[in-house]
Amino acid sequence: MLDSIARSLEPDLRRACGDRLGPIGWVRMDWQHGGALTGCASYREPDQPPREVFVKFPVPGRELRWSRRLQSTDPPSVVPRLLASGDALGAHDIGWLVMERLPGMPLGAGWRPGNLAGTARAGAVFQARAQAVPVDRPKRRNDWDRWLRRTARVLADNVLPEHERWSAQLRRAEAHWQGIVEHWRSREPIGWIHGDLHLGNSMRRTDGSICLVDLGEVRPGHWLEDALYLERMSWSHPDRLASEDPLGSMRIERERLGCENGARIEELAMARRILLAATTPAFLASEGGRAHLEGCLGVLERGLDWWCDRA
Repeated sequence: MLDSIARSLEPDLRRACGDRLGPIGWVRMDWQHGGALTGCASYREPDQPPREVFVKFPVPGRELRWSRRLQSTDPPSVVPRLLASGDALGAHDIGWLVMERLPGMPLGAGWRPGNLAGTARAGAVFQARAQAVPVDRPKRRNDWDRWLRRTARVLADNVLPEHERWSAQLRRAEAHWQGIVEHWRSREPIGWIHGDLHLGNSMRRTDGSICLVDLGEVRPGHWLEDALYLERMSWSHPDRLASEDPLGSMRIERERLGCENGARIEELAMARRILLAATTPAFLASEGGRAHLEGCLGVLERGLDWWCDRA
């Protein structure tokens, strides 16, 4: 269906690009899970040889805006370089992008040492460059209490691997929950974050630089949210985290770039880890893999030990 729509709008896309766009081969990339299509084509800029490009649409307004905002003439750009873009095709309000073609697969397609730290540093660059845009809306306020109640229902209705350990840790978490939630909600500073920072949204150019794709979740938040989302994707692989520290890599890169990291980083990070780990069973349908659950349980136990020792 999307393929036929793409082909029907292709003449409008060519006109919007000033007929610089070559023939398009529409595909759905293996890593794409949303409703967008990607096309492979060539694009000729004035007085330049043709360049290989990706064409993507429909593109959400937020992704279109941030793709444009973060274009940099100081290479390497932390997002794909745009050659053309727009928010309409013919009479249709459809966002679209023509951007540099990135080689290979996202870094999440196969583990390689350095990918976690490199993506964390790219996340810091993203956050630093986004500082030029004023934060114009409040940070997200997750309903941690509701998610904890849902976790309790899941444990009551399902027999999870390590069920008794989960039940015991949930009781421990409940005793400290309000303090942990309040501690996290007091986080500062708030700036723009990627919002979906993981190895599947990270790609490497031929020059070795990393750029970040899929900007549809960019939002105000604390930089630790990006760092710990990236870390959380490897909780089931503690060997990776033993050799690479996404939070530490992002923190150091932010300092190098002159960003404010804020105070109480260790306490805020541990609060966030506990909140994320404790509520993982609430999303059993999407996060129910045995290895992931086991990794989250281990993080929860260690986090609560740390929190109780501190209390």
